Amino acid sequence: MDLPRSMSGKAPVRLRVSYRSPASLLGELTRSVNKGEVQLPSQREVAVGTRFVFELHASGLDTPVEVLGEVGRVLRLGPESYLLSVRYEAGADRTGVDSALARIFEAHRDEQTRRYPRIPFHLRTQEESADSPTYVVRNISRGGAGLTVAASHMPGHVRPGQPVLLEMWLEDGVLPLHGEVAWVYAPAGGVQGFAPALGIQFGRLRPELTARLDRVLALRALPPPMLRSRLSFGLDAVGRMP
Repeated sequence: MDLPRSMSGKAPVRLRVSYRSPASLLGELTRSVNKGEVQLPSQREVAVGTRFVFELHASGLDTPVEVLGEVGRVLRLGPESYLLSVRYEAGADRTGVDSALARIFEAHRDEQTRRYPRIPFHLRTQEESADSPTYVVRNISRGGAGLTVAASHMPGHVRPGQPVLLEMWLEDGVLPLHGEVAWVYAPAGGVQGFAPALGIQFGRLRPELTARLDRVLALRALPPPMLRSRLSFGLDAVGRMP
């Protein structure tokens, strides 16, 4: 990371980051904010407490999305090598986020096969069992969600038609999204470069759950750092459904 040489003032240090599309930008935004803290290399020593404003730019966006960061720890690796632990949080100005979402909705207008636009999302979740792999929610919409599995094989109990429940502990309480497994992609033998994946189709949600889901889709309820989440399948999912 190439930091400005002058960092003695109290004003936040502004850094520009560019992405190929609004979708890739929003995917990184949700990943970074949910993670809460990231480690960044630096060739210059930076004081603990130094504040950053990361300006996220993408093609087609006139206004960048801003992410705020503050240095919490600094580890010296060598004479000109440091590792910064930076805490992230979303900025208060929503202009850039709303513009990126509008681009995604515009692109969806020509979509013929999907009823609802998919919003890039990054949420790590697991089943309650001790041997559960890590699942990653990659996108979410009013109709469902797409997930990948951080493992070489899809668990054998994950099959199309299985009841499924995705629960997210948001700041206003648990959001239970129930439905069924719509499809499963399980490359034979764990083909390198292709992760197992599955699609969830949500069932008929109560109006209050739909309203809360809409806040998530508008990224007005961004996943708080280290968001607790749980995924359930089959009878386990049915037993937990509201």
